Amino acid sequence: MQNKWDQKAHRYGRYTPEGNDLEPVICDLMARMGVDFAGRTVVDIGCGTGIYTLRVARKASRVDALDISGEMLKVLEEDIARYGFDNVRTFHVGWEDFPLPPTRYDYALSTMSPATRDPEGFAKMDRSARTKIFLGWGAKRGTVLLEELIAAHGSTYTPPNGAVRLREWLEREAIPYDLQEYPEEKVRSRPLAKAMEAYTWHLQTRDLTPDPKRIEAILRKYMDEEGNVVERVTNYFNLIVWR
Repeated sequence: MQNKWDQKAHRYGRYTPEGNDLEPVICDLMARMGVDFAGRTVVDIGCGTGIYTLRVARKASRVDALDISGEMLKVLEEDIARYGFDNVRTFHVGWEDFPLPPTRYDYALSTMSPATRDPEGFAKMDRSARTKIFLGWGAKRGTVLLEELIAAHGSTYTPPNGAVRLREWLEREAIPYDLQEYPEEKVRSRPLAKAMEAYTWHLQTRDLTPDPKRIEAILRKYMDEEGNVVERVTNYFNLIVWR
């Protein structure tokens, strides 16, 4: 998966002080669930381009941010320099190989990342910090366009379910947790060339061989009068905190 995430880095969202529509909402939900990063140490697992990393670093004493994608980390490092952060360290490593320090972090954070996706990853996250925060998919996602593309390549769309797997693990381990569910309605509009690139990547991550002609024919059905491909998506997020 490393090369595929490197391919996505240039079009992935990146940190801005004002944030996008989702980040402030999620951070507000965290605060309501008793999360306070002020003066705390944080490990950001699968940090990507650092959308949440730097938002957390505005309050935290130190953030250690790790990711398997060197290209994602380059974007984060650019923004660390651009906005003058001096309390963020980056690590080009997968979660399974990241060496935990002798002292536990105050917080472990995983936001929309496949880095924590199995019992071993969940257990390591549990050991790594006093309080753990996980933002992931709740096994529901409405996207007619992506469903049609995947069906056209001989497969069936299944929504991401990282949060479901974590909840099952927590319940097996008898670990209490707090849960906030958050639905998001989103409309994406992008030129055909960019849409081709994005959906080709989605198919590749599902181990499907993209057929460019088939992809283009389907995308053209979703084009508006300006020639942009429009996708309407309903995301269902789970924010999980345990201590």
